[in-house]
Amino acid sequence: MSSNYDNNGQYSRHSILRYEQIFGHGFVSSGGMKLTKSFCDRLTFSNNTRVLDIGSGLGGAAFYMAEKYGASVVGLDLSEVMIEIANERAKGISNVEFHLADVLTMDFEENSFDLIWSRDALLHIPQKAELFALLAKWLAPGGQIMISDYARSANKVSSDFQDYVDQSGYDLLDVETYGALLTEAGFQHVKNEDWSQQFMEVLRAEQNTLRHDREQFLQHFSHEDLDYLVERWERKIQFCLNGDMHTGLWHGK
Repeated sequence: MSSNYDNNGQYSRHSILRYEQIFGHGFVSSGGMKLTKSFCDRLTFSNNTRVLDIGSGLGGAAFYMAEKYGASVVGLDLSEVMIEIANERAKGISNVEFHLADVLTMDFEENSFDLIWSRDALLHIPQKAELFALLAKWLAPGGQIMISDYARSANKVSSDFQDYVDQSGYDLLDVETYGALLTEAGFQHVKNEDWSQQFMEVLRAEQNTLRHDREQFLQHFSHEDLDYLVERWERKIQFCLNGDMHTGLWHGK
């Protein structure tokens, strides 16, 4: 059993820090802190909410929930480099911990968490039905799940987009199928949101910021790095405009 992860060097130390430059400190997914705050505003936190952060990356969301809400967060990620960086930044923080681990191989006890959270990470996992069954077992009664992830059209997609998906090692579902799998796994009141329009706005804003701050970026990275990010963002925007690429937000209990 395995996850499609980093088959093209996307998460080397250089690449991770390059992504952080555009997403903001602590983040390797679009929207960074702004979206993390927005999504957390939809959730209910209580004293010492137990959180499982799948694909925790550099720990931006985990640190925010721990500081803002007093949550106790366990972060999992498959990138050794990201876990190393996150743990370096977690020194002295007692309610956050990060582990280099494949979530599919974990053996948490039932009802271990009050919130399961994942931002743009489950696209690396083909065994989503199996994963969601595990998450439903680990979530305590009344607990919440919040997932954002890349998705695809329910119809046939272009060969260019399919090549992008294959080269990136992604496993994508359409928004409704994704939500249906969550419901089948036992989650209730699952809300499926096609978030593609907002995603394009975020991508454009990040692209504009990168262009505006190009000189600062080039103090740490190369022109090749800059061109890579600008071109990759442009491709994602075009895929969304063409209707091939979607992004989804799923919230349930």
